[in-house]
Amino acid sequence: MKTKVFIDGHAGTTGLRIHERLADRSDIELITIDEEHRKDEASIRQCMKAADITFLCLPDAAAVEAVKLAEGCNVRIIDTSTAHRTMPGWTYGFPELSAQQPAAIAQSDRVGNPGCHASGMIAAIQPLIKAGLMPATYPVTAFSLTGYSGGGKKMISQYKDQKADELYAPRQYGLVQQHKHLKEVIAVCGLTATPIFTPIVDDYYSGMEVMVPLFTDMMQGKPAKKDIWQALAAHYEGSSFVHVLSLGEDKGGYIAANALSGYDDMEIIVTGNDDRVVVTTLFDNLGKGASGAAIQNMNIMLGLDPKTGLNLLR
Repeated sequence: MKTKVFIDGHAGTTGLRIHERLADRSDIELITIDEEHRKDEASIRQCMKAADITFLCLPDAAAVEAVKLAEGCNVRIIDTSTAHRTMPGWTYGFPELSAQQPAAIAQSDRVGNPGCHASGMIAAIQPLIKAGLMPATYPVTAFSLTGYSGGGKKMISQYKDQKADELYAPRQYGLVQQHKHLKEVIAVCGLTATPIFTPIVDDYYSGMEVMVPLFTDMMQGKPAKKDIWQALAAHYEGSSFVHVLSLGEDKGGYIAANALSGYDDMEIIVTGNDDRVVVTTLFDNLGKGASGAAIQNMNIMLGLDPKTGLNLLR
């Protein structure tokens, strides 16, 4: 029997990519809603009642209302918005957090899909805290370079409609240090201080790299670069979705943020020296940073191979 899936917000960037990944799967039946009814509560609730899994690809406020609407529908929900990622009763949808996290996701009816920037930061920071190398008090800074698709339809239109003499240079944003992904980074990693985070959007469609620089003399026992690499390699050993590149691998000295565009997994690169290390996470903001992660979580919830229907680099 096919799993019935409803995507609430299928017209958005994340929803469209989830739809594309599921449309050709023989084990999935997509429940569709007429365009004129896509904001009608009765029609949405009817679709939720018919579904086994519902993806919420909505703004935060709309996602909160959708969860209320789903009460009594006996449907499992994966929310791709920021609304529920740190809420009680919701499971954080980053399976690589620990050996126990996939089981927690599999048993959950409410999964909060991680944010793209947050995925990159958490993938670099959380294993180092868990290994005892980074104290929870460490003053984290992070830089993120992302394609413009992460800004949704409005930003995509802005970039696509540019004239040749109006091309955007890389643009820093989130200037007041209140980026909405920081809350989940603090909660999941157990940080005691809010990171300084600098996101930058550039003139390419998709792919991102998140860079976390580290002063080793501010870490526990002043670890060498190799120690940091070993902690990350051990944490992700055997993972199909997060690959720690060999120590010394630096992509030829240039790490392109769009190198994993179109893929649903992530690479981690450790560079620098024994005094100053940079941990770079490289992935697609629409893949492991959004839609690919959502489908990975769905596969786990359904007891399937997590890789089913996804495009992995290796």
